[in-house]
Amino acid sequence: MYFNEKEKSVISEALQLLWDERDLDYLSLDDNGKYCDSDYPADADLANTINRLWSYF
Repeated sequence: MYFNEKEKSVISEALQLLWDERDLDYLSLDDNGKYCDSDYPADADLANTINRLWSYF
């Protein structure tokens, strides 16, 4: 899938808004650079998904 620069910018901003809305800054990184939290695994999964998407943009 190809995105032009404006589309990439909008998607990146939307990901940032989702990250901020869910307040994911509290998550820590494990030794492999993945977000983890045994109490809130869904938050860690979302953070890892957002992080992977950011790597494309």
